[in-house]
Amino acid sequence: MYDGQYVKRRRRKKAAVIVVGVTTIGVTTLAIVSFLGRYVGTFTVSLSNNEVKLALSDKQAFEKSTSHMTINDLKSFEETTFSKVVDKLPDNEALDYTLGANIDPRNGKVVTFEFFKYTFYVKNVGTTTARYNLKLLNLESVAAKDGSGRKLDDTLRVMIYENDPDSDTHDFKVYAKAAAEKNYTRDGEPTYKEFVSNYPYDNTESDEYPLVDDTFIDDRTVASYFVSDFQSEQIKRYTVVTWLEGEDPQSSNEYKSPIGATIKLGVEITAYEN
Repeated sequence: MYDGQYVKRRRRKKAAVIVVGVTTIGVTTLAIVSFLGRYVGTFTVSLSNNEVKLALSDKQAFEKSTSHMTINDLKSFEETTFSKVVDKLPDNEALDYTLGANIDPRNGKVVTFEFFKYTFYVKNVGTTTARYNLKLLNLESVAAKDGSGRKLDDTLRVMIYENDPDSDTHDFKVYAKAAAEKNYTRDGEPTYKEFVSNYPYDNTESDEYPLVDDTFIDDRTVASYFVSDFQSEQIKRYTVVTWLEGEDPQSSNEYKSPIGATIKLGVEITAYEN
């Protein structure tokens, strides 16, 4: 857990394009959550159930049990920094995906995003105890077309909250791609974990400069969560947050904005009978 106040704010912003898809696939449950876009995109949820009955909703009460939800008009992303994300972020359904958007005051329309935040709930609506594995996947990453060779996952940060919605806990982990150069833990051990945000001169972790919780598992998998003994009527709340970290060395002034770079992320949930 990190206190967002320690991270220095960054004034420089560079426009970038982000394409993100969230896909949920089950062995006996099939659910698809996707938002696809360059400058304009959609967010879609589709669900069908078989023997293991799990449901998705963007509201804890599951008042509207729907198999299809769509978010339109997903614009391009600007670089930002960690403190600017967590200073605004509620891990709940109170504010929607436009929380991280820059709005044109003249017409109220979204211009760009500084970060994307989406909270959703997984519920066991069947009578059988289930177990499931939730993975955040890197489905596709296309390099910039400006000669820099940059990919958006070079500076991407992913923050995932997993909590019981009836508790007052808001635990999260931050993930990043393995660092391009060696860093050091508080104990002086070498590591290829990135820093959450800005870097100290000696590349050594401290309270002010924490490392991410973990690196992406591989080129395709960002993070993995396993839930066992998921009881009937039980609910889990997830909040997935993505942003382009402007304090990452690979977004320094020697690099141009990653024009034409895109990335597609996905959440895959595989559910089984317990």
